[in-house]
Amino acid sequence: MKSVAEQKIEDTLRNLDKDELEAIMTKLKESDFPEDRLDDIVDEIGDIEIRNVKNKVFDEVIQISSNYSFDIKDVSEEEIIRGAIESNIPVFLHGKSGDGKSARVKQIDNDPVIIYLRNATPESLNGRSVYDSQTGEIKDVKPSWLKKLEDKCEKEQDKLHILFFDELNNALPSLQGMAFNIVLDKEVNGMWKLPDNARIVAAGNDMEESLAANQLAEPLFNRFAHVYIETKTEDWLKWALENNIHPAIYAFMAYTHGDCLRTEFTGESPNADPRKWEMASKMLYKTNNPKMMRGLVGADITTEFVEFCSCNVITIDDILSGNYKELNLNLGLDEKYLTAAGLSWVDDENYSEVRTFVNQYLGSEICTVFDSFWARDNESRLEKVAQERMKTKEYSKEIKGK
Repeated sequence: MKSVAEQKIEDTLRNLDKDELEAIMTKLKESDFPEDRLDDIVDEIGDIEIRNVKNKVFDEVIQISSNYSFDIKDVSEEEIIRGAIESNIPVFLHGKSGDGKSARVKQIDNDPVIIYLRNATPESLNGRSVYDSQTGEIKDVKPSWLKKLEDKCEKEQDKLHILFFDELNNALPSLQGMAFNIVLDKEVNGMWKLPDNARIVAAGNDMEESLAANQLAEPLFNRFAHVYIETKTEDWLKWALENNIHPAIYAFMAYTHGDCLRTEFTGESPNADPRKWEMASKMLYKTNNPKMMRGLVGADITTEFVEFCSCNVITIDDILSGNYKELNLNLGLDEKYLTAAGLSWVDDENYSEVRTFVNQYLGSEICTVFDSFWARDNESRLEKVAQERMKTKEYSKEIKGK
């Protein structure tokens, strides 16, 4: 049972705009109001904006007052990777297959020079010596990857360009030794220096996941900063919104809390992982048949996904024609997510009408998901979403004031 103070806080939060929310959250934090009790209040209100403001205030940057003026704050994997690259420190990305190690590199350099060490040879990595019959001399020839890296670095001298050693721990020890010299000296075969604006990143799968993996020698291991990639559901959902993953897959993952994001690899049937879901999205867009996905994520998960997609939903036509008034609007959470995914295909002209329905009947949290589906990082749509949210806020204030 809520105390009188908790009830007063809940009533207050419901009637505040964003600036007022931030102010009251700051006061609650300064007064040492228990965060877990505040979480209970915020969850009961169920407003995504209140939750976001609360998280922002309680996760604010902590400034250390000292002679060093350090800025102590939590940092993401991407920030550590970027920090190492900008500091010219080689960085090694560890993680399971499909966890997006390459994708994280491409967020920093969308066209890195990649060396697949599992398939490399001494000549492809270190260059080769050839006999010139005209001069009778032996000439050293640079490896093709180095020529490409030099060209990129020369053309864009104001940018950092990444040399990416993929599957480094799958390379033979002899090739790891060659790679060590490149990492250690920023030099190839003892004769060609890497460009000043070149940076080194390497990656490898977990030892228990790859029979071909070799333990990195200690000197090579110690030359890297190490980042251990683990794809969390909330991070994947954020990435999915930004990368046009099919709304039905997003809705399924949000509803199941990511339980199906990754399944165990057995080698006997397909298993799910973050990369496979990206592939499944492409297949779903192309074929419009979710049963096709069993070749990617397996039969059991595909059956579960098809059942999810068969839930009772309300269509765009139902809303525009007013037919929804005759339908059962007492939807479960899975049906709400799926309805939001389907309604997100509404055109610009009818967006406002459909959004009003979503906000009124499915709730503000589902409406936030619907907005993200619909906008899909389109600038003009993002602007329209902001305008509609402002209208909704003003309307809510008007209703509460009556």
